[in-house]
Amino acid sequence: MNKHLDLKTVVLMGRTLEEYYKIFDLDNELLKNEILLDAGSGVSSFCAEANANGFNVTASDKIYYLHPDEIETKCAQDLDSVMEQMPAIADIYLWDFFKDIQSLKVHREKAYRSFLEDFKKYGIERYKPVEYPVTNFRDKQFSISLVSHLLFLYEDKLDYDFHKKTILELSRISSKEIRIFPLVNIKGNISRYIELLIHDDDLKNLEISIKRVDYEFMKNANEMMVIRK
Repeated sequence: MNKHLDLKTVVLMGRTLEEYYKIFDLDNELLKNEILLDAGSGVSSFCAEANANGFNVTASDKIYYLHPDEIETKCAQDLDSVMEQMPAIADIYLWDFFKDIQSLKVHREKAYRSFLEDFKKYGIERYKPVEYPVTNFRDKQFSISLVSHLLFLYEDKLDYDFHKKTILELSRISSKEIRIFPLVNIKGNISRYIELLIHDDDLKNLEISIKRVDYEFMKNANEMMVIRK
């Protein structure tokens, strides 16, 4: 795929509870019974919305070291940068979940504003400053960890060692499983790291599988990786 977003760094794109349900194959019954970690959660509103519905979700990201005003400024800049590029690359996306570019922008802005409101209210109670692959979480502190639009997507900026160490750390702090979405890089190609991880001897005690999900925005990005203990 030749067309793609030109991203100089990892951008802050907020995603909602509705998106998380689809990209990670979640449902209310699962959320009711699990303790979840959103790893590399950025400005997604999943943590805010899930906790508002009585679920137990913790968000974690290195941006939580920043003041809310700094985060908001970067959110606005990143969203503007991405939206400026979208008309030229719209055909590499499927416009089902989002009906058009404007609805995508509205959705992303709603997500990060919901996040900011919750972040200002709850701070480190819900939003843990973490610079992966190292965390201070306890062994098996969470039952399920979710990784949205970080691993694999940014394989050109985050090397294999980062991916491997992050997965090993998440396996330490998660008692059941890790779910990662998407499995493609920013160019829409399946990440070269997937086969390396599956055959890595350091991960041989983990069960790695690929599962189709009911969500596809970037074409070919409709699978998640499930890693079980």
